[in-house]
Amino acid sequence: MTTAECIVLWVYAVIIAVWPIRYVVLRWILGRTRYLSPSSPSIDPAAAPLVTAVIPAKDEEAVLAGCLASVCAQRHPRLEILVINDRSTDRTGEIAAEFAAKDDRLKVIENRTPPPPGWTGKTAVLDRAKDHARGEWLWFLDADTEHAPEFLGIMLEHAHSQRAALVSLLPELRCETFWEQIVQPLGAIVLMQSYPLDKVNDDRSKLAFANGQSILVERTAYDAAGGHALVRGRFVEDIGLAENVKALGRPIRTVMVRGLVTCRMYASLGQQVRGWSRILYDALGRSPWRLGLRLLDPIVFCQSGHVALVAAIVLLLAGGSGPFAWWLLGMSLVHHALMYAVFGLIYDASVPGSRYTPLFPLGNLVTDYILLRSIGMCFTGRVDWRGTPYSKATMPATEPARRRRSGPR
Repeated sequence: MTTAECIVLWVYAVIIAVWPIRYVVLRWILGRTRYLSPSSPSIDPAAAPLVTAVIPAKDEEAVLAGCLASVCAQRHPRLEILVINDRSTDRTGEIAAEFAAKDDRLKVIENRTPPPPGWTGKTAVLDRAKDHARGEWLWFLDADTEHAPEFLGIMLEHAHSQRAALVSLLPELRCETFWEQIVQPLGAIVLMQSYPLDKVNDDRSKLAFANGQSILVERTAYDAAGGHALVRGRFVEDIGLAENVKALGRPIRTVMVRGLVTCRMYASLGQQVRGWSRILYDALGRSPWRLGLRLLDPIVFCQSGHVALVAAIVLLLAGGSGPFAWWLLGMSLVHHALMYAVFGLIYDASVPGSRYTPLFPLGNLVTDYILLRSIGMCFTGRVDWRGTPYSKATMPATEPARRRRSGPR
């Protein structure tokens, strides 16, 4: 082999060597990860605080009934439910009204106005809900979630045992289409690489994260942290809220669950591309450099394996039967075997029992495109969310939580 061929193989060997390390680390993390389940401890009903569930709903007719049925079925004895129908053009309002007619704990709030300048539509309606909420705890949840009847009592007990002012979770993903099965777990892992739970749940770390699909926050902490008014320009207001609560010195916790919550985030490939682009754009600080580093990871450590495999096959078919082609082929096969082992853990963590791990290279290409779109947003500032366009001219830039502490208490 030539010197250049030897250098290529050594560099490729270093890339491959990352994967057994990743596998061991991921197995260790998942092995020590605490999951909450329907059998987890629940709060004593005699000590149950009043909880206000707040559900923003904009054109959610496909999922709202399932969500409301699960919320109304909660075994928690003290619960009020607020549904905010935000400029819906489908049957969202009718579905909410039907549930309100059958359950006097549920109240529908109609919103017909677009968000004020500097606000996203979601933060505007969530901020409006605080004037109607009487709960000692606020439960913000998305309309595409479904919760087991035991959920609320278990999460309140978790908050109590952890002395946490805010708790959220990572749910099981309901993936019903081909593209959901392929892309959703990879979008989630890109996000969680930036927000490892061991640091998020460490009171000594400044890193904060919460998942707006289902958040429980103590009302006193919510008000002291400035509520949604202080994160009004965020496209990931959940992370912003968690940052502000943790900046107060109040503990926050995010936990993985099994059998308690499911979520169907996006039904189509287009929705996934737009949704994950928005999430990653804001979650990674609207920084092209941070997003660029996330993009380099799959290109260097994943797609290099696909390129090596194709190159080896082409060389061998072209008559290049020298040792370089055979070494490249063997190393690329080892590379793929190690990648499949790691991605098997990733897919199963998000979608238990997933059979789509072999198609992760296709998902990688989609996440590459999502990250490229997010990088583009850093320069244009243009975001379309739920039919409402936003731009740099109307939305303030994000700031670290410590600089936002001067906001309302």
